[in-house]
This record gives sequence, C-alpha cells and structure tokens, in this order.
Amino acid sequence: MICYQFQLSNSKKAGLIPLSAGFTLAEMLIVIAIIVILAGISIPTFKTFQPTLQLNGAVRGLVGDLRYIQQMAITEQLEYCLRFFPNNNKYELIKCQNPAAEEILKTVFFQGISSITITGFATNNEARYNSYGAVKESGDIVLESSEGKTKTVKVKPSGFIKIEE
Repeated sequence: MICYQFQLSNSKKAGLIPLSAGFTLAEMLIVIAIIVILAGISIPTFKTFQPTLQLNGAVRGLVGDLRYIQQMAITEQLEYCLRFFPNNNKYELIKCQNPAAEEILKTVFFQGISSITITGFATNNEARYNSYGAVKESGDIVLESSEGKTKTVKVKPSGFIKIEE
C-alpha cells in the first residue's frame, strides 16, 4: 500500500509524492511463511535423495582417481595402483614401483556406502596400471548405497573404465 501526500511547491505546481515505498509487517510475515512452507516440503524430499547422491559422488570420485593413476603411470612410466580395503570402506592411491618402497599418495574413505564388492582383481584387491595405461588384471568394483542401490565400475584390461547401473 502506498500513501501519497499532496504538496504545493513554490512554482505553484501541485503534485503527489509517495510517503513510503517499503513493505508492511503483514507482507513480510506472508513472505516468511511461504519460505518456511517451501523449506518444510523440500528438506524431507532432499533426504530421500541423499543416499543416491552419495552413491553417485562416490562413483565419480573413484572413477576420477582411477583415471588419475592411469595418467600418472603413463606420464612417469612407473606402475601405480589403487588398492581397495572393502572391510574399511576405503581405498588408497599408491605409487607401486617396488613393494618395499610403496608411496601412498592418497587415502579415500567412502561416505554413505554400505558395502563394496571387488571381483577380478586377484592381487591384493588392486587395480595396477603399467606404463602403457593398461591394468595388470581387469575387474569390477560394485558400490552399494544404504538404500540398496548399486553402481558398478568396470575396469577393462586396456585400462578403459566404464560405469554401469
């Protein structure tokens, strides 16, 4: 609601001037009520999608790390591996040039993943990349969310990485 005040100026021109252009208390309370209602609807909806989002994030991070160590192996002409620890819900990126002097580059803990299943990687549950970017042994990594949804990361002998539902 805008109020106007009638004013006569020295030049004898009459005009209407707005007194205020702000919001009333009622308008502000209505806007706040609408924001609260929208937040009340959206928060539970977001919580139902959270396990799926965590699963997708974990898979993207895993694939990114696999591609990273593949590129490091090609660039430095050394063996790199990604070793899984399914019981601890984690994996490590390792510079594997010799077993006595392995250098752990990064350790990643999965968040929101209920189980990890590794198949095909016979040696130490690891994807080991050679200097050509190929893996020593191919395999599958299956990640399962708390809702029971799964995603599979397949690592082919050539080093090719594929995500399957």
